Amino acid sequence: MSSNRMLSYFCYDNGITFSYIKSMTIIAKIANIKPQLSPSAQKIAAFILQQPASVVSLSSLQLAQQANVGQSSIVKFTQKLGFSGFLAFKVDLKEELTRQQAIGNDPQQLQNQISYSDTLITIAQKLAHQKTDAIIETTKAIDENNFNKIINLFDCAQRIQLVGYGHSVAIVNDFRSKLLTLGMTVITEQDNQFQIAIANTLRTGDIQCHICNNSYHQDSLLTAQNAITNGATIVALTTSEMSPLRQLAHFTLDTLAIETSIQIQDQPDNYSIASQAAQQTLTDLLFIALAQLKVTSNKNNNA
Repeated sequence: MSSNRMLSYFCYDNGITFSYIKSMTIIAKIANIKPQLSPSAQKIAAFILQQPASVVSLSSLQLAQQANVGQSSIVKFTQKLGFSGFLAFKVDLKEELTRQQAIGNDPQQLQNQISYSDTLITIAQKLAHQKTDAIIETTKAIDENNFNKIINLFDCAQRIQLVGYGHSVAIVNDFRSKLLTLGMTVITEQDNQFQIAIANTLRTGDIQCHICNNSYHQDSLLTAQNAITNGATIVALTTSEMSPLRQLAHFTLDTLAIETSIQIQDQPDNYSIASQAAQQTLTDLLFIALAQLKVTSNKNNNA
């Protein structure tokens, strides 16, 4: 189990109760936990994400009817989010929507897919909202004590293996280049079998850092397990969803992003644009913090 837990959870009836960081918006919170919810809870989540403004004027019974679920499911759903009941949920949701409107953000727009029929300006606005929200939510979720521990691990590491798949490979390569400028020993390899082979060479004092959205990737899990067996420390930059990789990792940093599908051809596809923005934010922050640490260390040595 990860030594830090940005997300706590326990069984609640036949589901899971999530207790997220308080600074995370309700809309982002619902979007992030939606894949892990029961079928009835997913119906509620989908309705709220599609029509957040209308929810604040509905009773729990009316929302249950709109979402085609039982009224008791509404109460349980709000409790999963950490509220005492539906009324408390509505009060906070209304305040959140008011704040978003005041700064010109439309929470519902985050759920809109980018279509081939959109104008250039519309696409630009959707991308701006999507990427900005991912950056804000990700930075809000950072636990400073946990982050500082990770910085110290990187600074003291003998070797650092960076692991990424799919759209995350670009972030891995960029992070590798930045770490190399700091004089760190960094190992990356895109081939799955080579990644596992490298993991077998890691030892105590080495770090294996995973940057990924898919925390269930079997090769990623095998790579992590091999590294742990040899004494390496696992750091994961991944989604807040409870997953096998999060459970294996010693330290985690959450990437909080609501992906908007992009309909280029007949079917919408997910290009992980918001997730990449969140990942890039964390790797850039790690790089800057490490650079600051090295500057401070050099000054102290020369004093």
